[in-house]
Amino acid sequence: MGGKPLAKRSSLPLPRSGFRGWLTMGVYQPLFLLAFLLYSPLLTYRALFDRKRRASWRERMGFVPRTEHDKPVVWIHGVSVGEVKAASNFIAKLRQARPDLQLLVSATTPNGHLVARQEYGDLPVVFYPLDFGNFPARALARIRPLCVLLMELEIWPNFLQAARKRDIPVAVINGRISERTFKGYRLARGLLPQLDLITKYCVQDRAYQRRLLELGVDPERIFVTGNMKYDSVVMGKHAFARALLLPWLAANGQRVLVAGSTHHDEEAAVLMAVAAVQAIAPLAVRTVLVPRHPERAPQICEQVRALGAVPVRWSEVADALPKLGDRDVVVVDTIGQLQRFYAACDVAFVGGSLVPHGGQNMLEPAAQGRAVIFGPHTMNFRRDVELLLAAKAVVQVQDRAQFTEQLGALLRDEAMRGELGQRASRVITDNQGATARTLDLVTELLGASPARG
Repeated sequence: MGGKPLAKRSSLPLPRSGFRGWLTMGVYQPLFLLAFLLYSPLLTYRALFDRKRRASWRERMGFVPRTEHDKPVVWIHGVSVGEVKAASNFIAKLRQARPDLQLLVSATTPNGHLVARQEYGDLPVVFYPLDFGNFPARALARIRPLCVLLMELEIWPNFLQAARKRDIPVAVINGRISERTFKGYRLARGLLPQLDLITKYCVQDRAYQRRLLELGVDPERIFVTGNMKYDSVVMGKHAFARALLLPWLAANGQRVLVAGSTHHDEEAAVLMAVAAVQAIAPLAVRTVLVPRHPERAPQICEQVRALGAVPVRWSEVADALPKLGDRDVVVVDTIGQLQRFYAACDVAFVGGSLVPHGGQNMLEPAAQGRAVIFGPHTMNFRRDVELLLAAKAVVQVQDRAQFTEQLGALLRDEAMRGELGQRASRVITDNQGATARTLDLVTELLGASPARG
């Protein structure tokens, strides 16, 4: 940062945690140390045999690269792929509005870090520090941010205490608190001073606002801004990908089914459902499997073979697309391709929903105007599902038998697919605007713009 003084910080009073904060840290630190010790054999194994994970551990211990420039830093953190992508429109608009600021992005998971590097190639991207010992304080001392913006609700006591000691304001943007997290926090309500260390909560809807109020958060710190995901899923962004992929996938007029962000056992369920649909009446279908965790690709390929189909791994054919056979199933085993394949499909199945995982992001295929189907387990995307179902813009099924039935109807009925796609697109556009509202609320944390004096 060249040794020059940082921009003047926000004049907002920073929250303090007092005795409860001291008590919580006295309980939290020993528990984290115990968990760290129990987990250390796995960490040691990964450090020795996984080069990519080994490279991340210095940053996880707080040894992030020092940012050598004169601009004040705004640190934006997203846990994994979903949060990193949801921040994209916010980051673009903040860069446009405040070119005097340097933005830095962090992620917790390796996949989130990889996607952040793909999405924000010209920005510093680091791993979020482990919430242990001096790790958070070290990272904050090396980055020296003007403020920290946490996507959704990533709250770690050590990090927040370290930020408070350095007078660094922390805000939650696109905030949400799941039912499970809420129940856990409610049980430990007396030991939650970290909630008091957040300067502002910009939350997605009033249900999340009510949960925070019930946990004792000051109502003057909570603002309902909407969900920034609706701004980050750009309509028609992947038209070029559709023009490239669709002729390859559907060379003989096949219906293209993309099963996205699938989890264990869902790929087999999708393949068996397609086989059952084809057994009722002849129908040419091209199935594309995009697992949530690409490292599962070898096991998925074995499942494909066991069910009588032929797996084609995207990593092996992406550079020169070969002609596909009728029995070929495409297995996408690289990060960052899902939206491109959604753009090229007729029907999108959103995974994590036929198994009790809580669902994955159904807004991505909806924004592409695709016909979307998913299972009953969608608690992580409750509000999105409510909006889409109210508009009759998606199909939700309650079990695998109903999935097979409804999938067959969608694959056969072009008019139904078109109507669902149009309604889904309208839901997206009708719920945009959260980014602008959030920017307005965090402006006072960013200091004065030089253009405004």
